[in-house]
Amino acid sequence: MGTQKDNRILKILLGLAVLLLIAVGTYAYKSHHNNEAIKDQLNLEKTEIEKALNNLEADYKIEIEKGTILTEDLETARKRITRLKDSVNLLEPNVAILARLRKELVKIKDERDVLTARVYALEQENQKLARVKDSTLQVLNEEIIASTYKSTQIDHLNENMARAAALLPTNFKAKGLIIRNSGKQIENDRARRVDDLQVCFTLPQNTLATTGVQQFYLQVINPDNNVMGLKKKQQFEDQELTYSKVISFNYKGQELDICELVGANEDNIIKGKYRVNLYNNGIRVSSSELSLR
Repeated sequence: MGTQKDNRILKILLGLAVLLLIAVGTYAYKSHHNNEAIKDQLNLEKTEIEKALNNLEADYKIEIEKGTILTEDLETARKRITRLKDSVNLLEPNVAILARLRKELVKIKDERDVLTARVYALEQENQKLARVKDSTLQVLNEEIIASTYKSTQIDHLNENMARAAALLPTNFKAKGLIIRNSGKQIENDRARRVDDLQVCFTLPQNTLATTGVQQFYLQVINPDNNVMGLKKKQQFEDQELTYSKVISFNYKGQELDICELVGANEDNIIKGKYRVNLYNNGIRVSSSELSLR
């Protein structure tokens, strides 16, 4: 009877031991499973922190490449992120470490926000200065264009005034003359009978022209390409003129008729075509032709 009772007690104790082992095993399994889940969560959080740091570093690189007066500050902040990112990569994650990293990440983001605001303000100021510069340049260009236009107008006006004031002969022509002993002059176009050549022209009324004693240079070239008359030379800046005669006159702003003998050598009066030019200070102001048969 006592033996049966002992067996029952032994079976009960054995059952309790089995239950205890099952409970301990279950607890160990659950504990291991929970630890693995926590480890996975910590690794995931570490990855997220590394990703955030990479994004911040990329943002700083973009701002640094723009090149502003804040470039040095931006570069310092970027280097700080790089060092932290390298440290995170080497650390084994645990709750305490991740807590410090999260805190540091918040500080870095706050610093990034401050620098971003400063960069934005600087960009806005630069854009404002650029607009002011463009506006100033536009006004300056408009003033330059207006000044150039006025200068051009003045130049054109001066040119027009100069042209308007120039004495330009009209009715310019030459003819051959027979000159009698009495002084009588008879027009003739036969070379063997002509004693001299005469040139006539009219100076029109011009209130803008210079008045007083003035002179033109007459040039007559015969068919043999010889200059007739004085054959003297006169230098005008970069050109030399061989002329036949100097025609002086007193111009008073009123119409003036002028006729002058060339003073040609009769040996140079031959058949053919003559070229007759009139110059004012080296500028040809009139020309004509004469043919003798």
